[in-house]
Amino acid sequence: MTTSVAASCYVFGVVPAGARLPEVDETAVAEGLRLVEAEGLAAVVGTPPADRAVGRAVDLLAHDRVLAALVAAGTPVLPMRFGAVLRDEAAVIDDLLTARAGTLRADLDRVTGRVQFTLTVRYEQDVVLRELLASRPDIARLRGSGATHSLDGRLRLGELVVQAIDRMRPTDAQAVMDDLRDAVDIRRNKTTSPEEVLSAAVLVDEGDADAFEQNMVDVARRHHPRLRIRLVGPSAPYDFVGTG
Repeated sequence: MTTSVAASCYVFGVVPAGARLPEVDETAVAEGLRLVEAEGLAAVVGTPPADRAVGRAVDLLAHDRVLAALVAAGTPVLPMRFGAVLRDEAAVIDDLLTARAGTLRADLDRVTGRVQFTLTVRYEQDVVLRELLASRPDIARLRGSGATHSLDGRLRLGELVVQAIDRMRPTDAQAVMDDLRDAVDIRRNKTTSPEEVLSAAVLVDEGDADAFEQNMVDVARRHHPRLRIRLVGPSAPYDFVGTG
């Protein structure tokens, strides 16, 4: 007697039922790429390797490649975070598509025809330090006094510089925010280092994506050389959905 074992499912994201699958190399977690449909929705799933846990670089590359192909094809997609594995197709239907149908439909409506850009703004340290030395006599005096030859002096100087940057950051971040034309929605993230000015996800209509990118080129020029602006996208709207 042979007993069949249902294959587990690696879930890339949720799309409308009947969506066309992207053409990608079926490697790693993208092996056996297919749609699992219910409630007018479809999960894009692959079969994870049976002989090891998901988590290798090749899996992450496959994850990103499938989602990028969906975005490039203009398919609305609610991306799952990397590493989402469900027991089998029945679990995909019961625990994801059916259990969360209302939320998933609302999220799909929200992102249909839209893409995400990720924006990071950082200070150019040398430029901002020169600015502080010119505007803050106390910092300039400490830096030139020789006190920084000691550990305590260096710590004190660093503390003054960080405090000064902390006071500058809100104004500089808002200046960039004010220049974000064509944005449907903006989600700000916490900054993670003293030189980081702004970290944000920006939702943009697909038809405005080229104009948005060009505008950000102009914004970067206006704020050069004080600020270094990096824009990544368009990508799947990770920051604007709740699929996990």
